[in-house]
Amino acid sequence: MLRVVALLAMQVIEKYVNEARNVLDELLKALAEALTLETHVFLNYFDANNSEINVRVNYYPPCPRPDLALGLTPHTDASALTLLMQFEITGGLQILKDRKWLTVPWTDDALLVNVGDLLEIMSNGRLKSPWHRVVTQLDVERFSVALFYNPPPWTEIEPEPEPVPVDGDGGFKKVVVSDYLQHFYEISPTKEKQAIMYAKV
Repeated sequence: MLRVVALLAMQVIEKYVNEARNVLDELLKALAEALTLETHVFLNYFDANNSEINVRVNYYPPCPRPDLALGLTPHTDASALTLLMQFEITGGLQILKDRKWLTVPWTDDALLVNVGDLLEIMSNGRLKSPWHRVVTQLDVERFSVALFYNPPPWTEIEPEPEPVPVDGDGGFKKVVVSDYLQHFYEISPTKEKQAIMYAKV
């Protein structure tokens, strides 16, 4: 019986991932257009056969002392895009803005899209990967599914040329996806947004 349930779950996840790929591809095109770039400038790094979608299922049980525990330590995502789905409850996900942790408003009937480090590099810093965390809650459990969308590991990504980077602190250089990911996981966790410096000019 458990084997049948596991098989059905895998089939559902596979179907969800296939549909999510279409959504993520459309988002990459829309983001390029929003930056007045060629529509496929980001999508060109991806292909249906070799691009990766990694699935992570997260469960955070109620915590008697949420002030003493984190559900997930502060980090950025090493992906290009992350697609998040949560079930039944809101709260828990926070982003750092102006040195303050803010809870992300998120209803349970919506998907949340997060920009990852790889897309920050590809956009030359015009799209930012947010520093975020998950906090535990006293009387509420949290269950979510995250899809991390990446170009093939051997792909060399490069920033779209910009005469003057928007944030004024220098742009990014070409990097191989697998090299960046290896660096990211070697130094994680960190106390601040540090891994992205690997790709700075």
